[in-house]
Amino acid sequence: MKRTLFKLSAAAAGALERVIEITATLVVTLTVTVPLLLVLLFRKLVTGTKIFTSKTIAGAGAMPIRVYQFNTINTPLCDLPLFFEVLTGRLALVGTAIKEWNLSDATPENGYIGMMKPGIISLWDVRQSSKIAHEGQLSIEWEYIFKKHPFYDFMLLLRALPAMLYSEKNKTASSIFRLLDIDLRNLTMVEAVTLIGTNLAQKKQCTIYFANPDCFNKMISDRDYFTILKTGDYIFPDGIGLVIAGKMLQTPLKENINGTDMLPYICRMAASKSHSIFLLGGKPGIAQKAGEKISASYGVSLAGTAHGYFDHQTESDAVIETINNSGAAILLVGFGAPLQEKWISRHRHQLKAEVLMGVGGLFDFYSGTTKRAPAWVREIGFEWIYRILQEPGRMWRRYVVGNPLFLYRVMKWKVFSHEIESIHANAITVKPHGA
Repeated sequence: MKRTLFKLSAAAAGALERVIEITATLVVTLTVTVPLLLVLLFRKLVTGTKIFTSKTIAGAGAMPIRVYQFNTINTPLCDLPLFFEVLTGRLALVGTAIKEWNLSDATPENGYIGMMKPGIISLWDVRQSSKIAHEGQLSIEWEYIFKKHPFYDFMLLLRALPAMLYSEKNKTASSIFRLLDIDLRNLTMVEAVTLIGTNLAQKKQCTIYFANPDCFNKMISDRDYFTILKTGDYIFPDGIGLVIAGKMLQTPLKENINGTDMLPYICRMAASKSHSIFLLGGKPGIAQKAGEKISASYGVSLAGTAHGYFDHQTESDAVIETINNSGAAILLVGFGAPLQEKWISRHRHQLKAEVLMGVGGLFDFYSGTTKRAPAWVREIGFEWIYRILQEPGRMWRRYVVGNPLFLYRVMKWKVFSHEIESIHANAITVKPHGA
């Protein structure tokens, strides 16, 4: 009886999922795909430009299937013909990520994933759009498979809508992302952690800062902070605001690199190389609690902790001596920006740790004092809204006023810097009369 009920419920869920697929596909087809098809047909009649391009992708069972795309500039609109494949049943609306067919992909790790029907929308694509696909495609695909359910697929479909705002199609990302005269390292999480590991292996001291929209707003009026960011060893882009800025400037970010997401990777790397960490900052007891949880979760050795409520003018030397005596290779400083960056910059030559990292409110998250936004909230770029709901009195000005102000400054800087570049270009190309 239970087996029969299970089969009936599974069949009902499958039928409901198919109804949702067909309904959503018909809406998109009638409102967007068909009108664009008519426009491209008219273009073909006028210019002779072909309407479609084709490619071979891996379908269900890893079998090759040929699909068609609109022959348009690289935008999400070129994928609209894929919705016809949802109607035929060769593709799903929500599924694993669509990949070009490659015989070399037939590995045991990809075997079960390849049996799934690929979808126009996937968890991998959503996380890539919001630049938080740190785990890599294989891990994210497995996560989707374990969570797959009609309701989960429906919620993923909804999450894909805002995530589309951040997506970029086939744009080459530079290794340096220049923003408001600050050079940020444009790397994946794996590349960033590898870079830090190289400094540790070479015993080369480096400073690591994370810059979010609030940091850029603060540096406008705080020139000392601007200079510190300008001369820091590694500055990483933090937050959905930087993702939007990258899209505005047509210099896409590889990933959103923030200290909270980076910490597990840093700790696992440090544990594998027998490096220890020291946590400095937060209210009394917070760093200790966070350190114990971090050590238990990631296996890294905890060299020591200290709170941040000390006189930075008169007591810093004693704190530095404690840190140095601990033998820590990695120092995490959580005073909040720009205080932490200024403290690191002022005392870096006294500190023996190879990695000096400003981590803001990270200890509050890992100690459990502050709850971090769920993954689905971060996937749609709304973590800032979650923070406002947690601490409206402290956070509303930072986000409600600060975020639009930051984007205004980005646009102003973009226009102004392009004008300067144009003037310089004209000065070089236009020679004086008689030269």
